[in-house]
Amino acid sequence: MKKLYTLTILTALLLSGCMGTKFSATWKDPEYSGKSYKKVLVVALSDNAAARGTVEDETTHFLQVKGINGVSGSDILPADRNAIPKDKEVLKEKLTKGGYEAVLTVGLIDVKEETHYVQGSGYYNPMSYGYYGSFYGYYPHMYGAVYQPGYYSSSTVVYLETNLWDVSTGKLMWSGQSKSSDVGSVDKLANSYARSVVSELTGKGLLLPSSK
Repeated sequence: MKKLYTLTILTALLLSGCMGTKFSATWKDPEYSGKSYKKVLVVALSDNAAARGTVEDETTHFLQVKGINGVSGSDILPADRNAIPKDKEVLKEKLTKGGYEAVLTVGLIDVKEETHYVQGSGYYNPMSYGYYGSFYGYYPHMYGAVYQPGYYSSSTVVYLETNLWDVSTGKLMWSGQSKSSDVGSVDKLANSYARSVVSELTGKGLLLPSSK
């Protein structure tokens, strides 16, 4: 009975979409129909160097799996925001000289605690369990366990904003807001986010395999 209850809870959580990363809203420049860039720089906007590197590395990994030449921003842009070039022409020149044609930025919007109600189990199939053969076996094992009540479960939800910029024009080509739930750690968040954003961009033809 406990195994059945556990399975019911896990199924309910999966069906309710409480795990992983999903995009809740996206926008695309009407004139942008997807492009193949030689090099895409991935920049996580964070002062936390370790977290930034993890998100960038996971995202570039999944881009490369799809044939897109992604490079972690930590390799060329400093983690210290005060060291970032303030002059846009200086920054553009740095990116252009490096051969980068697009920049994918990732920024934290919000972190919230959300509560979900998990429906209880009312499964009924008495002959599936041996102790239904006798009242004397049934009573001590099943008293109070015919129905397992639902419960409230809290989880940490992380909201991120992702933007795809064209280096030559500086224009925003695409933007999306994502929601990551029950990720547990920075590593899991980065992996879940990277899989989702790359799937979103490549699945809709917004980023094509890098040109040679």
